Amino acid sequence: MTRAAACANVALVKYWGKRDLEANLPAVGSISLTLNGLEAQARISANSRERFTSRGAPVTGKAHDAMVQFLDWLAASRGHDIALAVDIETNFPVAAGLASSAAIYCATASAGLSFLEAAVSRKELSTIARRGSGSASRSVFGGLVEWHRGANAQGDDSFAEQLLGPEDWELGMVVAILDEGKKKTSSRDAMRHVADTSPLYSGWLEAQEEDLQSMREAIRTRDFSSMGTITEESTLRMHAVTMAARPTVLYWKPATLAVMETVRQMREGGLQAYFTMDAGPQVKVLCQQNDMASVAERLQALPPVLRVLQARAGGGVRILEGSIPWK
Repeated sequence: MTRAAACANVALVKYWGKRDLEANLPAVGSISLTLNGLEAQARISANSRERFTSRGAPVTGKAHDAMVQFLDWLAASRGHDIALAVDIETNFPVAAGLASSAAIYCATASAGLSFLEAAVSRKELSTIARRGSGSASRSVFGGLVEWHRGANAQGDDSFAEQLLGPEDWELGMVVAILDEGKKKTSSRDAMRHVADTSPLYSGWLEAQEEDLQSMREAIRTRDFSSMGTITEESTLRMHAVTMAARPTVLYWKPATLAVMETVRQMREGGLQAYFTMDAGPQVKVLCQQNDMASVAERLQALPPVLRVLQARAGGGVRILEGSIPWK
């Protein structure tokens, strides 16, 4: 048995849409922040009966089928004919818009490669994890990470790389949990539907490169105000595209808007905080680490907020049991 741990990440410049569904190649590039403390652990063994479990309980449905497909692809890609099985543990809600798939598939890919005794570079690891979940490519690295769209049909130029380590800029994220349940429409299904039906999708693609360039510059100059502004604009664009789909894909709840307005009020009062959301109702608030406690206190006081999570910029994937799979 081998075991690995990876952290969730939140895209500041969003990834939404694919140019190749089978290889999980993105339609646009993205830049994210890896979050310490929002962690998934994956244990890999050989088992042909129970292929995907969570804390020992069988996982069923689409999630099971997608994971088994990834495990079979992973083994075959390394020249093995073996039924890999994975058991997952997370310390945060799964399929609720908190990038759980990024942490789960990154940890699974790393533990799987370790089990197969396959040494790869971290760059290659990011392309392997991407096959399970696009955003998993970014969880290979800590801190601020860019996942390149790439252009090749093979996908070897669609990889992630670290822009800044977690210790290079003291950033944090405060997460307002508004709903503990699983979302009705998965990110994978929603991306396909939105790309096919939203009249705003082409504009989303055209605007992305400017956002990426602006975010790279904000990171280079440590310009937090610009970083936050770009983050909010990117998330609002993404959700506008999903809302314009036919039929609409709406992840927000009334509480989502209440938290967004509170974040705006924080800024008016001099507290630098900026919201972002993924495919779910939860609101993540980007701030600097010395402001995390103040932001968390304001959010926890809101009646619709069930609980608040605080996460500093985190590190990359770790092997807990087994050999190191990267060169």
